[in-house]
Amino acid sequence: MKSSLDTIKAKNPILEMQFVLRKIAQVFPEIPVVFPTGRFDLQTQNAVTEFQKKFNLPITGKIDFITWNAIMEENIKCIHCINTPAKVACFEDDKAEYKIGDKGNIIFILQILLKNFREKYINYIDVDLTGVFDETTEKAIKQFQKYSGLPVTGILNRQTWNTINKINETCQLYDGAIDYW
Repeated sequence: MKSSLDTIKAKNPILEMQFVLRKIAQVFPEIPVVFPTGRFDLQTQNAVTEFQKKFNLPITGKIDFITWNAIMEENIKCIHCINTPAKVACFEDDKAEYKIGDKGNIIFILQILLKNFREKYINYIDVDLTGVFDETTEKAIKQFQKYSGLPVTGILNRQTWNTINKINETCQLYDGAIDYW
């Protein structure tokens, strides 16, 4: 089933090309990022020119048949580099919570996420990547729960885990958007 955006892009090949060039620019930083407008503007022309240079095509700044096909072929390759990897379900079905003394991959992943928050927001507690739910991890969980309006228990339960994941996903959306504005 096609989305509304797919329908709009199908009616406007320039818009479709801008979305594709935008994806390619995530893999090849020398290609300028294009803001999809549906108009073949100077920004789009510059991205096409840089694409043509990068892939040894005749440099015209225009999208001819050869350039269109090359961009579409490269898009297919780039999709595998930029799409979000499949999620791994690591919160065990038979376990309701994790607390001090617990060990395992989920604790290691939790610590990575908490460390990532620390890099984005300096007021977060820094945790070591040990895979062991220690006192520092507990403090970081309490802090996260407080900032997120959750019950402050210091225990990683499903509600806290899901909130951490949702905020992490949201942060990833904004990471790339900063460059575009």
